[in-house]
Amino acid sequence: MIVDNLHTGTCDYGNMDCRLARAFEWLKANDLKAITPDQLVVIDGDRLKAQILAYSTFSPDEVMFEAHRSYIDLQYIVEGREIIEWAPLAKLGKIKVPDDFEKDLVFFEDPERPLRVHVGAGDYVVLFPTDGHKPRVM
Repeated sequence: MIVDNLHTGTCDYGNMDCRLARAFEWLKANDLKAITPDQLVVIDGDRLKAQILAYSTFSPDEVMFEAHRSYIDLQYIVEGREIIEWAPLAKLGKIKVPDDFEKDLVFFEDPERPLRVHVGAGDYVVLFPTDGHKPRVM
């Protein structure tokens, strides 16, 4: 997991994976507030897509831990604040909802003591396939 702010920390991380570099470029070049929520934007074929979401946050017991087996998940906060809980995949509980291979998504029972990451406008979190996470927490 990487946590940083778009305006301070993209230089080093873009060297890890060319898709991250391209994603950071796209985030900086677009007015995300002008994009209609609930749409999928194809940036580079199957290699890089942006899913634009607008949502309310919930209490931790109303949201499930999730992971993505194939893709890197970069969550950028356009406005507002939320908490993203994190734990290594190996420490997550049993699978609650089986893999949805089309969406690259699987849900898990909560781990014993997740890390709580507070993020706000301009912040981003990069989550790798080894990172379990619970977004949308207040």
